[in-house]
Amino acid sequence: MKPLLTLTLLGLSLSSLADSSALLINEVDSDNSGTDTAEFIELYDGGIGNTALDGHVVVLFNGSSDQSYLTVDLSGHSTNAQGYFVICGDAANVANCDLDISPDSNLIQNGADAVALYQAAAVDFPNNTAVTTTNLIDALVYDTNDNDDSGLLVLLNAGQPQMNENEGGDKDNQSLQRCENGAGGARNSAGFITATPTPGAASACNVVVEPVLGNCGESSQAEFRLISAVQGNITDVSADASPLLGETVIVEGIVTLDKQGGLLANGDSSYEYSGFWLQEEDSDADNDAMTSEGIFIYDYKNTVNSGDKVRLMAKVAEYQQVTQLKNVQDLVICSSVNALPAAVPVTLPVTNLNKLEALEGMRISSSQNLVVSDLFGTGYGFGNYGQFVVSSALHFQSTEIAAPQSAEAQAVIAARALDVLLIDDGVSAAYPAFIPFPDDSGFSALNPVRIGDSVSTFDGVMHAYKNNYTVIPSALSIDPTHPRTAAPTIAADANLVIVGMNVLNYFNGDGQGGGFPTSRGAKTYDAFTMQSDKIVAALTAMNADIIGLMEIENDGFGEYSAIQTLVNELNKQQTAGNEYSLINPGVSSIGSDAITVGLIYRAGKVTAVGTTAILDSSNSAKDENDRPLFLDTKNRPALIQSFSMNDEIFTVAVNHLKSKGSACNEDNEGADGQGNCNQTRNRAAQALVQYLATQPTGVSSNAQLVLGDLNAYSKEDPINTILDAGFSNLKYSEKSTETQPYSYSFGGFLGSLDHALATADFYAHVVSVDAWHINSVEDSLMDYETEATGQDYDSIDNYANADAYRSSDHDPIVVALRIDEKTPEPQPEPEPQPEPAPENPDNGSDNGNNNNNDDNNGGPLHPLSLLVLALTAALRRRA
Repeated sequence: MKPLLTLTLLGLSLSSLADSSALLINEVDSDNSGTDTAEFIELYDGGIGNTALDGHVVVLFNGSSDQSYLTVDLSGHSTNAQGYFVICGDAANVANCDLDISPDSNLIQNGADAVALYQAAAVDFPNNTAVTTTNLIDALVYDTNDNDDSGLLVLLNAGQPQMNENEGGDKDNQSLQRCENGAGGARNSAGFITATPTPGAASACNVVVEPVLGNCGESSQAEFRLISAVQGNITDVSADASPLLGETVIVEGIVTLDKQGGLLANGDSSYEYSGFWLQEEDSDADNDAMTSEGIFIYDYKNTVNSGDKVRLMAKVAEYQQVTQLKNVQDLVICSSVNALPAAVPVTLPVTNLNKLEALEGMRISSSQNLVVSDLFGTGYGFGNYGQFVVSSALHFQSTEIAAPQSAEAQAVIAARALDVLLIDDGVSAAYPAFIPFPDDSGFSALNPVRIGDSVSTFDGVMHAYKNNYTVIPSALSIDPTHPRTAAPTIAADANLVIVGMNVLNYFNGDGQGGGFPTSRGAKTYDAFTMQSDKIVAALTAMNADIIGLMEIENDGFGEYSAIQTLVNELNKQQTAGNEYSLINPGVSSIGSDAITVGLIYRAGKVTAVGTTAILDSSNSAKDENDRPLFLDTKNRPALIQSFSMNDEIFTVAVNHLKSKGSACNEDNEGADGQGNCNQTRNRAAQALVQYLATQPTGVSSNAQLVLGDLNAYSKEDPINTILDAGFSNLKYSEKSTETQPYSYSFGGFLGSLDHALATADFYAHVVSVDAWHINSVEDSLMDYETEATGQDYDSIDNYANADAYRSSDHDPIVVALRIDEKTPEPQPEPEPQPEPAPENPDNGSDNGNNNNNDDNNGGPLHPLSLLVLALTAALRRRA
């Protein structure tokens, strides 16, 4: 049985502790291939042999918290006759293992972490003990291509480096081994090398003559290299490591950009990138367009400034596929205020990524007037690492503009990869407190960066994160060429407006200020208030008469329901007679999902007629296997209502089909480029058009509008199914306000998930269709979640404002119509009446009637009758 990881040391007096003057950590192997079953730690007493280890403990510290995660009590053990003692996880895989402990695999963390040797009791180091130098004998701070951990480096003597087990580019098959030549003894790491593991045996050290930096301008040293030689000629961007990886080199060049740390534009102090960029003077360039002349120097201890000519000695390393020099051993400034090397103009798109790889570390510039095309970048986002994407043009989802799997669709995807650059704020920390875009006053709720804005010019250096080529700008100009608008574009002659809006999990707790957090949406009442204010601001600005809602809480229609709360808040902004009412279909909830669709309308403008219909699995058309086409366990049921205005009747169907986010277990799901659940959405579309054909509201009208978040782009199957049933896509019609519409941004591509599809009879009344870009082009920092409103992750975010912008993640769709009063049918012209007979002179008797009788029975005509006769005669004459 293996010993416990932490053993209690009882009855130990200081007089019984072993002499630790010679005992050191001699070798550490923290990373193997696979599940790391051959990791070990080797101690060495300098060759004394048989040194008792009583009163010693080995403590392992995790760099993520700078706290201990494993303690090994060495009491009762001693070094062997040669002076070695090996601790391992599995003696079957480690030669000369003296102490086999659990676990068998993944015993030692990969870094940045530390192994420390103390003369102390094991009880002093329970798990999660903070780093300490009390009773410390020796330590090794190490990593595998990770940045330095300042919290662990206190275990070493001042100026000693953190060691990289992957320094030689073979971390799985090499260990870190102490070599005394230049190592200096306890708590010194400079003498460690990477080599094939030698547990229980002498380190694989060779006598090395330490390089000397030499004088500025010298090139006779064996270690001297041009920066282009360090970078190498890379022909495959996925295998772009330096050919000199792990070697110590001497380079000389001009500092082009200093990001070692300092004050930001708002006065805050920042570590920035903890380094600077160095580039060969133009006269020393190798004239090979496929090798870079610049390189990043990871060093913040030796102060430099832009324009300094610097000579330094450091080790070649890779970090996230970026070649860099780290562990700077020596540095001198040869001269200052030098002219910077000429910047290389960059034009997008490039023909291949090798063109950008060849510029890694170099000065670049652009005056191409690029466009901001994405705010999510490498997946970290604008608010996380202060990054956004520029391209030569906006890019649209392949299935928004081309048939799925078509050559055109594939070309769309491939084209974007060659047409993107990241623009970075020059600060490597997550969630920066200050983002210097769009200008030095910084990003704010009233000073946004939006997709569609222009970057007219920039100067900077080319950096990278994996294959994401990144500009760290020294100068940048962002022009607000896609400014916010106060309201959507609506035709001037419209007299009815219909809006479809996804309200992104509008959940109101218990409806009385409590009940937070809910299963979705706002975490606190304050967050919900901000969310509600933003949505109300957007809906008020659109001034719609009918509003289809998606992603509202499915909690009925009562006094405290989410939809009633929204109506109440919206009505506070309305004038008398313009208030909204909700469509209540007479059920406790619409379907069983947590979210649902809804309809609200101005009863003073339109009249709800007929019955309210709901399409779900129970009344769906069925396929040949007698299975319902519409699955309400995946899609949200559709809500359908007919309305009347000026004696015209039309029907609105509000929909929210299954998203692409989770799978539906379909055959070859996602393989056709339409994402998850395409078949589920398409079957729902089939069911919807069949159901609408039955006039489900009981009111006959061929003017129908399918509105909502269909989670399908415009060339995908569900949309085609509805179009094939006689509907038209209003956003692509001549009534659209934009040539290439969109409502959503994902993965750097714009597209329309939100649709307004109409029959010909409905289309006859349409005068404009707009996607109001208040959400898709805004960064998520602008949404209702902030630190102040209960945001549940560590960030710096106080950007929310009670306005329409980023009130959701989908843009609302605004359909404007003109429905005039019907002109009365023309009445047929009355038949001519015969001329009245002349009065009979022989009839002197009034037969009981006097001459003033007005019944026209032989007496004088009534004045109105005379008027009719006169008009009739006049009409005859005109005829």
